[in-house]
Order: sequence, then C-alpha cells, then structure tokens
Amino acid sequence: MEAVFVYGTLKRGERNHPLVADHLLRAVPGYVEGFALYHLPPGGERPYAYPAMVPGEGRVFGEVLFLQEEALPLLDALEEEGVEYRRVRVRVRTAEGEVEAWTYLYLEEPQGVLLPEGVW
Repeated sequence: MEAVFVYGTLKRGERNHPLVADHLLRAVPGYVEGFALYHLPPGGERPYAYPAMVPGEGRVFGEVLFLQEEALPLLDALEEEGVEYRRVRVRVRTAEGEVEAWTYLYLEEPQGVLLPEGVW
C-alpha cells in the first residue's frame, strides 16, 4: 500500500481521480505545511486548469489516498514525473495523526494565481 497526498485533479470527484479509483483502498483529508499552492489556468500545453504545489510558506489542503502499489506508475505518468513534477515524501497532518506520503511538487516557477488559502 502507498499513501499519496493529492491536492487537485486527483482528489475524489475531480477529473483525474478515475485513473486511481480502482486502486483506492481509502482516503483521509489532510494538509501539509511549508508549501504554496497555485492555480495554473488552461492554455498552451495545458488543456485544462490544474494546481501546482511548490515549497513556500503556508498550508496546502487535500487528501491522502491509500492506494495499491501498482497505482504509482500511473500517477508518475500522469504527473510527468521528473519533467513537470517530482514525486517526494511529505508529512501530512490528518485527524488520524501524521502520515508520511508521496506527493508531486511542481518543478518550474508557477505561472499562475497564488491560492493563499491552500485549497484548489
């Protein structure tokens, strides 16, 4: 089982969640500290809007998805791991306590709108 912190299109009910839905064991709301969240609008190479999380001040809210291990390669492909995003470990605070999880950090300088409330 792998824990993955998601904060945008992979959250339950969002456009990319079906990619991992069949691998989902459970989901828990949570947040990370020490990161900033941006809204990247559609345009150019982006066919639809999505968020970018980068190191910074603040909190980012999302969900910890507990997934079967075979879901990680699917996520790496979606996130263009190593090109657009980098998969890293973070500490997520949840109502069940702290959880260590994978997440995807945006590798470029975000060209979008800062979301100071940390919710996309």
